[in-house]
Amino acid sequence: MGRRPGLVAWVLVLAVGVVALAALGYRARDADSRLYAEISARMSEAPAAGWIAPDFPPGWYMSGRFREHPVGLFVPAAALARLGYPPLQAGYALNALYQVLTIVLVQRLAAALVPGPEARALGWLVQLLPIAFTFRIRANHEQAVLLCLVAALYGTERARRRPRWALLTAVALVGLLLVKGVLSVFGPVLCALWLLGRRGAGRGSPPADRAVWAGLAAAVVAMSATAVAYEQLYRQSTGEPFWSIYLARQLGVAAAGAGSGLAAKLYNLAWYLGRVLWFPFPWSLALAIAAWHAGRLRWRLGPASEVGPADPGALAGGLFVAATVVLYVGLFSLSDRRADRYIFPAYYAVGAAGGVAALRAMPRLARLAGSLDRPWVPAAVWAATFAVHLFAGRLGLPTVKVWAP
Repeated sequence: MGRRPGLVAWVLVLAVGVVALAALGYRARDADSRLYAEISARMSEAPAAGWIAPDFPPGWYMSGRFREHPVGLFVPAAALARLGYPPLQAGYALNALYQVLTIVLVQRLAAALVPGPEARALGWLVQLLPIAFTFRIRANHEQAVLLCLVAALYGTERARRRPRWALLTAVALVGLLLVKGVLSVFGPVLCALWLLGRRGAGRGSPPADRAVWAGLAAAVVAMSATAVAYEQLYRQSTGEPFWSIYLARQLGVAAAGAGSGLAAKLYNLAWYLGRVLWFPFPWSLALAIAAWHAGRLRWRLGPASEVGPADPGALAGGLFVAATVVLYVGLFSLSDRRADRYIFPAYYAVGAAGGVAALRAMPRLARLAGSLDRPWVPAAVWAATFAVHLFAGRLGLPTVKVWAP
């Protein structure tokens, strides 16, 4: 199926969405989004040489230099505002672009594991997750983080056959570092988990593992070099360090409640698992049911029996999703500071895998997906949901946040 109609549709709906954000002067209710949009707007009016060290705007919960994260989220928005786009809406416009790119890359990444129709259906299925409605129009980090992670995974997958694609992995992981700082360590770990899960699961003959792993190692070196360069630029601009102050603050927050008991940690675990069930719903339920049935079948018949040929792509994808959930939920359960956004990528991993499981388990859904297998459908779904969220927010209607248990 040709890609050009889909590309044209995406360009058109994205252009209309960006124009609508500017024309309506949209501003989210979310406090972080408003803060980040204001920071990038103020940066756009300052000399570019000082963009690396923005300040908190007046009237916010803190004052002085903004050291909560590196400035990777703000620089593109400030640059867009410099080009003439309304400064306070620039962050929302870029978030829309990040969403679109993520959807496209999710489809292409999934195509390495599952048949084309299922991969293409994810272009609209993942847009219907509760978490997608909650974060539809924001100016905060989560969508940029997800895009960087999916791009890094896609580059890693393509590098299995064409090692030059490791350049995309490096660029995406460097971007992740500049957007999210210390939590960028998830990026190389997830890429490594992807490679481990994909061993022997792909079509054709990928290059030797050594070349792929070398590409990932080079990406880690690029992240380290970027961190060193960032520190030098920050010191030149302010005369102060960045990473030592930033890490002390972030690790201090992460360690909050570290001395609490096992009961508190189990509560955190249950809290995050509840989010993993709800925010990718109903595809999370479909994935759980599929895993349960597969496990029962293997247990009853035994590993040596003729259960049927395993689907290597589905197996690799399932293992990767399980590892992603364990990684995110396990780590953040150790801290008593909880937030839905901390495990944002895990929702999409579960949602995508669950969407495929639902397509295979529900013939009616599969038939619906077949009838909607058109290049322009994901763009149309994005336009419709974006418009509903945009105008609901404009009118003050309570439809922009999805309840979480």
